[in-house]
Amino acid sequence: MDYKTLIAFLLILLLILCACSTTQRVDGWYRVADYPDNSIIGKPLLKVDDFDCVEIVRDTFIIEGTPESRLSIQGRVKPDRRLQWADDTERLIGHRLGFVHNDSIITAPQINARIESGTFQINSSDTTLIKEIFLSIENR
Repeated sequence: MDYKTLIAFLLILLLILCACSTTQRVDGWYRVADYPDNSIIGKPLLKVDDFDCVEIVRDTFIIEGTPESRLSIQGRVKPDRRLQWADDTERLIGHRLGFVHNDSIITAPQINARIESGTFQINSSDTTLIKEIFLSIENR
């Protein structure tokens, strides 16, 4: 292999590696496209660093006559971000807002009203995942 061929090969390899590199999204709340697309849209409306407090809560639901216990995370936005949270949720009425953790949408409810209280809830039927998310938020 001559010098020029080697340089060309290395440049092509570098271009491929750069094109394939991925950047991980910051954990937080993002606008989510409607079904069936379910893709994450744009930048986070709220990052985990903007959370004031979170707690893990156990709720019991009756599903088809059988009680089922599930964990969820309830939290509140920092006071200086609450007005922005309220404005963002108002703009998203009728659309979905999703919590993204490790580049995956965990929950994506439809927004039905402006949320002025600054509160949110993260739900999943996966108890282990909820605990993992809670610990990752608490350890920031």
